[in-house]
Amino acid sequence: MEELDLLKKDWKKNENKFPRVSEQEIYAMLHKNSTSVVKWIFLISIIEFAFFLALTLLLNDNSNTTKMEGYLSDYVITGITVIDYGIMVYFFCLFYINYKKITTTDRVKNLMSSIIKTRKTVSNYIFVKISFIVILLTTMFIIYFNNEPEMLNTRHIAEEKGKEAMLYLVYFAAVAISIAVFALVVWLFYRLIYGLLLKRLRKNYNELKKIDF
Repeated sequence: MEELDLLKKDWKKNENKFPRVSEQEIYAMLHKNSTSVVKWIFLISIIEFAFFLALTLLLNDNSNTTKMEGYLSDYVITGITVIDYGIMVYFFCLFYINYKKITTTDRVKNLMSSIIKTRKTVSNYIFVKISFIVILLTTMFIIYFNNEPEMLNTRHIAEEKGKEAMLYLVYFAAVAISIAVFALVVWLFYRLIYGLLLKRLRKNYNELKKIDF
């Protein structure tokens, strides 16, 4: 405690030697930094959209993809595609709106509000995207279980041996574990991409709270 008091005294003694930064200058720096972060969030969402679009086009001729599409009607495939890309388009439109708002705000309170909205939008995007993936994978595994010839043959054999319940238990337990692991990997991927940016926004928000407005 005595050392801290000595440090404070030394700081007061030498404080005039350091340049003073006004609250307006601090706000300007935080505003610039926050704008840059939100811009990157918007750009990353566009890159992600382009990546998944290219991936979809590359996998169109894949045998497993073709087989799975054979179990579905054209309406279902179109619906899944529309929902998937609709989610991404909807959220990167929100990211763009957040970016435009944060670049034009000139008040501390408005900037803080924009930061909160941006962080909430990103969190919602991650949640919706992962939820969609989980629902889609679960549906695909159920369709595979009920339509794949090899799976149907396995079910028939298990039924004859009186082990159908065990087959259901093992299959859906494996499905649940696989989907949980995949969802965790996707979540970690998104946290890695957006997490660092959100951390910077949170730091800026905390600094803005110290400014008297």
